[in-house]
Amino acid sequence: MNVDKIPDEARRKQIIEMLQDNMNAEFRATLQYICHRIAVYSRDSVLGESFKSAALDEMAHILYFSDMIDKLGGRPGFTEWPVRSGGTIADMLQADIALEHEARERYAAQLEALADQQQLHALIASVLSDEEEHHAEFSGYLARCSGDIMKQ
Repeated sequence: MNVDKIPDEARRKQIIEMLQDNMNAEFRATLQYICHRIAVYSRDSVLGESFKSAALDEMAHILYFSDMIDKLGGRPGFTEWPVRSGGTIADMLQADIALEHEARERYAAQLEALADQQQLHALIASVLSDEEEHHAEFSGYLARCSGDIMKQ
């Protein structure tokens, strides 16, 4: 994967920092979705598989961002990832929808910030599309979450 020309060192560092934030946010989402998959699978295997699928998408995003950091001459770094792992299924879905909302806002802003970087812009647009799908899927489950089985 070729990286667009970076105009100067300050811009390169700015982009690496943006990608680091993205990578760590995706780690957090991955861990949270895996915890939620484990917690709900025996009660709702379809929802459990949805959490697993979202986690796999997020893992791919981690690798996209870490690879791009490497290509820009940075070193991927890690932060702590607070995970909301318990509660009712509705609680879990609300926490996941909140993460997806944050991601959608972050990536929408980055599309503007990276308008001069064609390859990075395309990467962020692709990731944003995945996040929009996750948001819609989790929101649909939450809307159907009125039965006693889903509230357990």
